[in-house]
Amino acid sequence: MNSRPARNELLTWESTETGEAQIKVERSDSWKTRILSKVFYIPTERTITLDSVGTDVWKMCDGNTSVSQMIQGLQDRYKLDRKEAEVSLLSYLKTLGQKNFVGFLVDKPSKSAGSDKGKASGKKW
Repeated sequence: MNSRPARNELLTWESTETGEAQIKVERSDSWKTRILSKVFYIPTERTITLDSVGTDVWKMCDGNTSVSQMIQGLQDRYKLDRKEAEVSLLSYLKTLGQKNFVGFLVDKPSKSAGSDKGKASGKKW
């Protein structure tokens, strides 16, 4: 819940006149695509338009906003209870992650005073 989703910097996106996010995804250049493009028309990029909720989540994926903060934001804006917002958001973020639209930033755990106990007593971990 403390991870911070961040948009893939290789993707370009813009807001439409209605405020929805449009993500542009370039076609991969694999051998399969090259062969199929000889027979079928395959566009070099595709555009994905997100609805209003998807756009709100997309804009929060800035690398600074934690998943917990995103849940709270969705709760407040759409009048959801915590569980509804959490389940919906985690499912959506999972989909965005699987499509490589977002990644998740996680802070390194800080060394606490308790972690040095074993070293002081001569124990090896």
